[in-house]
Amino acid sequence: MDVGMMMIFSSYGWEGQPDGQMWEEELRLAEIAADEGFDCLWSAEHHFNDYSFVPDNLHLMTHVAAKHPDIGVGTAAVILPWHDPLRVAENAAVLDLLSGGRLRLGFGRGLARREFDTFRLSMDDFKRTV
Repeated sequence: MDVGMMMIFSSYGWEGQPDGQMWEEELRLAEIAADEGFDCLWSAEHHFNDYSFVPDNLHLMTHVAAKHPDIGVGTAAVILPWHDPLRVAENAAVLDLLSGGRLRLGFGRGLARREFDTFRLSMDDFKRTV
């Protein structure tokens, strides 16, 4: 069995604190998980909200993979409607190469209308086509 930890990056409970402080705490928890033998660290992609804000989880996982060379890294998920799929594939391939094959790549279509609206994209169109 594999045991992983989802890195949430939520600012709930951090009201009035700098975002960087919350990020430092989440990365500290990731370090504990890596030191305790967890198999994988995961992060979702979210934008413009307080419950989870990691605008580029491939970028984050590249940092995590470099810092913790013995743990898998995963995306839960990269939201394809917001990206050029070829660029996502290219960036994921580089991360997988640099990490020695530790990337677990997950995709999604997105679930928050607010994020689609901010990107000026129609969530309804992507629901029909993705």
